[in-house]
Amino acid sequence: MSEKQPQILIFNASGELVAIARSIRSAAELTKVDENEIKLCCENRQNLTEQYYFRYNTEPTIAGDDACDKLTYENATKNRQ
Repeated sequence: MSEKQPQILIFNASGELVAIARSIRSAAELTKVDENEIKLCCENRQNLTEQYYFRYNTEPTIAGDDACDKLTYENATKNRQ
């Protein structure tokens, strides 16, 4: 059985959470950014892709619109430095 793929957090250039995607493919379709660039971003090997930041969601699954108001890029990357 395969491991469940984490959600992808999508932040704008200002660091505000703008979307949560189910997968890298979904994030690519939503943002029109190449899947490989999103993966590099999520793995901290690249910071900004075009106009977006991407990170894997390492917390329990996020759902609901209020998550977009509470989570920032800075908070999502704080424990990964």
